[in-house]
Amino acid sequence: MSDNIIVKSVVGTCISFSFILAGNVITQCFTTIPALLIDFPSPGTKDHTSRARLLGRQWPLCWSVGNQFFRPISAFGIFGYAYTAYQTYRANDRIGGDWKLLAVAAGMHVATLVHSVVNMQPLNDRLEGLAKASEKELGEAEGIARKWARWNLVRLVNPAVAGVCAIVFLVA
Repeated sequence: MSDNIIVKSVVGTCISFSFILAGNVITQCFTTIPALLIDFPSPGTKDHTSRARLLGRQWPLCWSVGNQFFRPISAFGIFGYAYTAYQTYRANDRIGGDWKLLAVAAGMHVATLVHSVVNMQPLNDRLEGLAKASEKELGEAEGIARKWARWNLVRLVNPAVAGVCAIVFLVA
């Protein structure tokens, strides 16, 4: 690998950010969603409406951290990996390492960003909307939350793959 301290520093920071993002997904999918859905009443039962509305009121607290903290980290991953891929490509053999691994890492972060906007944001909106939703929409509350958790796993895989690609770049 390179003796270029800037490339090493940026790649190392991006690796850290990739695994921070992956860890956040683990927390959301395997603790937050299950905690919100524990003993969730079935649609049509006495307590379902109040619990579904409570889920809608709680949801902004759950995903606001993602918008304020993790979105900039993900953006830094895109630009950091892209920058180091370009620098490695441009330097050719002087830096060493395969720039394509860093390009894949950047691409994985771009895919995560697109997935978040296209697939996750509408689910966030639907979950938040439960606070004021109709009875019919409230019947879908648990299903929407479970779908959100399944789709969120994409945001686990992509940064983890990006981080592994960057680690391979560093050790190659």
